[in-house]
Amino acid sequence: MLEKICTLIDRLSGATGFVGACLVIPVALVMFYEVVLRFFFDLPTFWAYELTYMMAGAHFALGIAYVTREGLHVRIDFLYERLSLRLKAGIDFCVISFIVMPTVTWMAYLLVTKAIEALLIGELSGESEWNPYVWPVYTAIAIGFVSFSLQLAVEAIRRWRELTGAPTNAKH
Repeated sequence: MLEKICTLIDRLSGATGFVGACLVIPVALVMFYEVVLRFFFDLPTFWAYELTYMMAGAHFALGIAYVTREGLHVRIDFLYERLSLRLKAGIDFCVISFIVMPTVTWMAYLLVTKAIEALLIGELSGESEWNPYVWPVYTAIAIGFVSFSLQLAVEAIRRWRELTGAPTNAKH
């Protein structure tokens, strides 16, 4: 049963990562549009910067669980790679379980609360004349961090299994 839940969370991380990756194309298109209008026609937009930072924030947040699942975070490996698999699993388990997961879970809770609040009060960005609602980007970031929290729980389970010698379907 636990393995099915872990697989489901892995799939959720893949789905949020895919959506986050898909945001790269619209970000590039909006930036291209802005550059052409600004530099060739001297007609800067009032909305491109705002839309770009919102999509870039969603891109990052939606992709972080996928990157965690795949073990693609940047690390300083010169010492870590020399350790035994069991010691690596122990270090990873402790860091994930006692530092990273509680912090990210707390952030996810705050982000969900902020997204709900922004929706209920109709919060606007206040950054430009466009002044869009911010709940969509807050919601995307909250979903990304909830997915990240769940993926961290899966990674902690996998490291515990590696540490105790139990069978695992680890991604790395």
